[in-house]
Amino acid sequence: MTSGSSALLPIASYSIPFKIPGSQKDRRLLHYFCVQGSEDISGFLASDFWSQTVLQAGHEDLVVRQALVAMSSLHLDYISSSPDRASVASPETLSLYGKALRSLGKRIGQPSDGTTKTALVCCILFYCCESAIGDRSAALQHLSNGLKLLVSSQGENVTDESKGIESLTTIFERLDMQASFFEDDRIPILASPEYKYEEPDHGLLPPRTSFLGLEDAQQRLVKLQAWLYHFVNKNVEFYQETKESLSLDILEERSSLEQGYDAWIEGINEFENRDQHDNQTLHGIRTLLVHFHVCQMILRSKFPQDHGVFGASPNPTAHHILDLAETLLKHTIEANASPSATKTPRRNFSLETGVVAPLFALAIKCSDDSVATRAAQMLAASHRREGL
Repeated sequence: MTSGSSALLPIASYSIPFKIPGSQKDRRLLHYFCVQGSEDISGFLASDFWSQTVLQAGHEDLVVRQALVAMSSLHLDYISSSPDRASVASPETLSLYGKALRSLGKRIGQPSDGTTKTALVCCILFYCCESAIGDRSAALQHLSNGLKLLVSSQGENVTDESKGIESLTTIFERLDMQASFFEDDRIPILASPEYKYEEPDHGLLPPRTSFLGLEDAQQRLVKLQAWLYHFVNKNVEFYQETKESLSLDILEERSSLEQGYDAWIEGINEFENRDQHDNQTLHGIRTLLVHFHVCQMILRSKFPQDHGVFGASPNPTAHHILDLAETLLKHTIEANASPSATKTPRRNFSLETGVVAPLFALAIKCSDDSVATRAAQMLAASHRREGL
């Protein structure tokens, strides 16, 4: 617990589902993670990694537990401190973080069963820590280390550990895609660029039938996003070419991407209309729709260039995205006021991509002044940070 924060932000009562090892201070920080940190870091979409995987790994492994304690302390520092504070992390938190880094270094130096999974989970937690601190290069280095380790481990024999590692692939795909959104020239490591839409067994694009659930819809959209960033970045030298000057390969891949996005929106509409959904699922659907519409605008604006996509004024598509994002930000305000949350957090931090990156994209890309102004105002009022 950070100095002074407990007086400002008392933590609600919560029953942790299993006995937590460690010191009283560790248990208080893990208690905070269970109460609010997990949900806040996960963002608008529920994540098994943040609600289950990381807690179980921390229960079983001291190194992961130390990393989780440090991240929880940093998250509490972030939401309870003023935006103009010189340093997000308190000295106590930095000490916990340094301890976790050293512990992982020792584990890697003397590997044992489970070391690979421990390192992968810690890479995610450290990426989260550095993102909150604001050190982008350090965050990207932790992500790069994790991605390299994940790729190398995927070729190994199937064991209980490798099955556990495989379950981490989806969150690495999301973070890989996120990093490429923020880094203009970065190509996603886990993208599957060779896919052609006519190959139904590849598993990249939604089938003609509906999604199995919200998680399935999210995973498939993430793959489409990563493919889009790969496509755009590898062909950046042809950015200003006319359609007649573009190669057939570029035009065919763009067409495949369009078909993929068309199939995805059909799938999510069918999923939304199929059943009655609770508010959490509806918020998740809206988040995915925000991501979908922004990516579709990016695709439609390129190869060949179409200045009308972001240059339109008025721009009803952009305002529709802002309407969706507005409902999600209202939900955040309500969640902050909930009795189950710490009281009156000053700002929110999520590692997962939500509305911040899409709002930023609209604010800088759209020629419609009403869109740019509204997006900028929503960003400023949100007091929210997501990922890098």
